[in-house]
Amino acid sequence: MDGRLRNAAAALADTNLTAVYTVPTNFTAIVKEIFLTNVDGTSAVDATLKYTDTSGSATYALLSTKSIAADSYLRLENANIILEEGDILKAQAGAGNDLTVSVFVEEFYKPQG
Repeated sequence: MDGRLRNAAAALADTNLTAVYTVPTNFTAIVKEIFLTNVDGTSAVDATLKYTDTSGSATYALLSTKSIAADSYLRLENANIILEEGDILKAQAGAGNDLTVSVFVEEFYKPQG
């Protein structure tokens, strides 16, 4: 089964937990890599990364209040986080307008029937 590659990104304008990527209907996804980038040139920012398992109505922490230095990034390579249809990858910043999140995903179609 061949997958399709997708990118998703979000610039976190506030400190709310924000959806960055949602698995489309009839797909399973593997999150391959994530970049959390601090775009503030003077201050570190805390980053939190979670995913919601919608079938179980539960949210789980992947990364909790990890400090990222000014003008730096955290790269989660070879993440291989498997998400099912409707699951949501979310991010949160300790300060608004300081963090961008880039997610690189491979999606696999699952026909219904």
